[in-house]
Formats: sequence, structure tokens, C-alpha cells
Amino acid sequence: MSFLRAVTYVTAAVLLCSSAVLAQVESTPIPMAPKPDFSKMAFMMGTWQCSTKSARRPTAYQTTSATSMSPDGYWMVTKATTHKASWIARELHTMDQVTYDPSTSRWIDISTDDRGGYNVSTSPGWRGNKITWTDAIITKTNATASTNPTTMTKESNTKTTSMSSFKEPSGRLVTVTSTCTKSG
Repeated sequence: MSFLRAVTYVTAAVLLCSSAVLAQVESTPIPMAPKPDFSKMAFMMGTWQCSTKSARRPTAYQTTSATSMSPDGYWMVTKATTHKASWIARELHTMDQVTYDPSTSRWIDISTDDRGGYNVSTSPGWRGNKITWTDAIITKTNATASTNPTTMTKESNTKTTSMSSFKEPSGRLVTVTSTCTKSG
């Protein structure tokens, strides 16, 4: 077989394989997930003042937060500042992003802070005036061995309360309560 004929067969084989591969390429657009229905959370938009009391601290600490919708409509974004206290040396800045995952039928809350902290929580959604969040991924800081779900209660369009707890490595259960009022 001549060199030219061999090159021709190889070229033909490559072209046949290439056309088979090209025939398998999809041209349909990637489907977009539907935008979450934030109607039950719409009251949360705006500026809030919160007072949070941990059973292992002498007094409550104060947080100011602002909640808005992301430009794409897929995320409810809360930027918060926890103010200094006797055991909080400098302000702590956090960002929470909440969305709905239709593939798992649950709400997702991704939280990060300016000290390397992070948390991912999930919720099946509102049950009446309550929503319960369960930690899926959390940094093990501040002597936290395990956490229990956080339940937030909508008292009104301008007031929420929440309750959670966590266990220290010693086994001590620490409760944390919070009251938030809308200021704008």
C-alpha cells in the first residue's frame, strides 16, 4: 500500500469519527431553574436590629443587618454587622445568601464571614409562621461540638424571634435566643 493511500484511509477514518462525535453534540440550551418564590420571606427585606443572648455570655450582643434581593432574583442576600461587646474585640461582618433548590425541595442558606467562618443550612420551608434551619456544614469554632436546628418565628412583619442551641465538647447544652425588629 502506498504512503498516499494510507494517509487517505487515515484521513477518512478521522473524518468519520469526527462526524460521529459532532452528531452527539447537543445544541439545546441549558434549562434555567425557576426563580424561587420568596413571597413568604418578603417581609424580611429591609434593615433589622437584632439582640442575641447566648447562655454562656453575660449580656446580649447587637447586630444590624440589611436584606435585599440579588439582581438575578435567585438569592435573598443579608449583610450583617455584629457590633463589639466585651467578648467581641472587633465588629464581625457576615453575608447570608438564601435560595431554593427545587431538585431537593429545600431552602439553602450559605453564610460566610470576614474571619473565615462559614455555614450551610437547609430548611424544608415555612410551616405557618415558623421556619427551621438545620446545619449541614459548619465550622467547629467557639468550642462547638454539635448544633441543633434554629427555629425562627415571624411574630409580625416587623419582628422575629429565634431559638437555637449547641453542645460544647464537655456536653453542656448552650441556648441562644434572638429578637429582631425591623427599622427600615
